[in-house]
Amino acid sequence: MQNTGRYQDLPTWRKAFEKEWKKCADTPITLPLNLKYRPDVNRWVCTCPHLVKSWFLLCKHLVQGVEPVPPVFFLQVKRSRTAPVWSHPLLKALPSQITDKAENPRVDEEEDDEKSDRDDEEEEEDREEEECDDVAIISHLTHEEEMKNLIRDLHSFADGLDYQIQFRDNRMLAAVFRYGGSFLRMMEACLEKERRHNLNRGPPIATWDSGTASAMYYRTRPHRSEEGT
Repeated sequence: MQNTGRYQDLPTWRKAFEKEWKKCADTPITLPLNLKYRPDVNRWVCTCPHLVKSWFLLCKHLVQGVEPVPPVFFLQVKRSRTAPVWSHPLLKALPSQITDKAENPRVDEEEDDEKSDRDDEEEEEDREEEECDDVAIISHLTHEEEMKNLIRDLHSFADGLDYQIQFRDNRMLAAVFRYGGSFLRMMEACLEKERRHNLNRGPPIATWDSGTASAMYYRTRPHRSEEGT
């Protein structure tokens, strides 16, 4: 019995991801390792120059720092916009990596740096929120006009993205995630808030959390079964 349809529907990025992963796995690592790189497979971060250039945020130091993965890993691995970028039950650090982290006194410094980065992001979000409060004052358009113009542009851009699919250019997809990250996180937070509200399942989203604060002013739409009642 052939089961090909399931795999034919997989996103095309997975093939490119698997190819780059295997390339990183086969690339020799020069020893001793440059102390500047400090790879951390648990958070999936590395300061080597290859990682920042990789569309999939892969490098030989991270790929070779985890246990070998079976083919099913490439079909099921999930990506996130926050660290760790890649997650899967089979993605496990080698014992040597765990030992190195425990003995590395710079880990705490890196975590402090990460916390500082998060604080900077929160401050930036606060500034953006203040700027949003000023939009209605600065703009000569009404609230309804501003919203309709925004919706029109979003619809047009969505159509443009749909047109990009035929070209299978992962660089465009990477650019959307890289430069539209803040908006995409807001979109996901709002839709998740709405989903939980309509299903009446799970704890409500804490709008004071930095990851979901963007959904604070989003009013959830009624469930389709409630429309018109």
